[in-house]
Amino acid sequence: MAIFVASSLFAVYLAEALIEISPGIKSTSSTSGISIVFVYIAVAIAFTFVILFVARRRRISILRYVFYVLIAYVTFFVSSILAAIVSVNIVEYYVITFAIPVVILVFLLVSNEWYVIDLAGFFLSAGVSAVWGVEIGIWAAVVFLVAFAIYDYIAVYKTKHMVSLARVAVDESIPLLFVSPSRRNFTMRDLTFDNRGEQEVLMLGFGDVALPSILVVSSAVYGISHPLPFIGLPLAGALAGMAFLFFFNKNRPAPGLPYINTGAILGFLIAFFMYFPLRP
Repeated sequence: MAIFVASSLFAVYLAEALIEISPGIKSTSSTSGISIVFVYIAVAIAFTFVILFVARRRRISILRYVFYVLIAYVTFFVSSILAAIVSVNIVEYYVITFAIPVVILVFLLVSNEWYVIDLAGFFLSAGVSAVWGVEIGIWAAVVFLVAFAIYDYIAVYKTKHMVSLARVAVDESIPLLFVSPSRRNFTMRDLTFDNRGEQEVLMLGFGDVALPSILVVSSAVYGISHPLPFIGLPLAGALAGMAFLFFFNKNRPAPGLPYINTGAILGFLIAFFMYFPLRP
């Protein structure tokens, strides 16, 4: 939950910086981007089945390195935004831009422990949320979250292919999930999908943090004149959904997005109806 809050707030900060650096990236209307929502879902489904197909062909190491490169790329994008803000000369800009992704990539290759995966997921989630939250309008973001919540429910409880994906990610050490152990001497080498309860580990997919954060960012951009409720209420709603997920679904795999997305949407709607009369 702390990672979600930190990632979402960092994404909002990145989004504001991104708009300042490149104003044209901001959505032109509150519904812009609805047409590509289902394209994203189709890509997500196809990507999931590609992962499972490659895993069955015993080419899992290829996938691991693909994700390492993807994480490094998004981290590079995030660090380039940070560098544009804090650097005072061109040397500092390039040092900051390249240092962060290189360090994370090296740690993933050498260590790949839970805290490295969590740090990588933090940058990945914040970067994706910042860009998509700015590019699509607020109502497109709501549709986006509703669609993915439905998909997540079907993928976990009906087709169960998301459970298979989680099993591959955990057993093959692919960085797809945040990992929160309850004991200090925990190591990823001891963890498998089947013994996660014995290891007293909580896990949450990167998407379960990144996707609701998109709404937090879009809400912040939409309610720019009232930042506290338009950021705080979607965050609070998502945290309530996350708390419900953790406390009532401890002993079995559960879809996170139906709970977390619903909370984030309700939080935004409360803020929206509070301030709707003030908006044209």
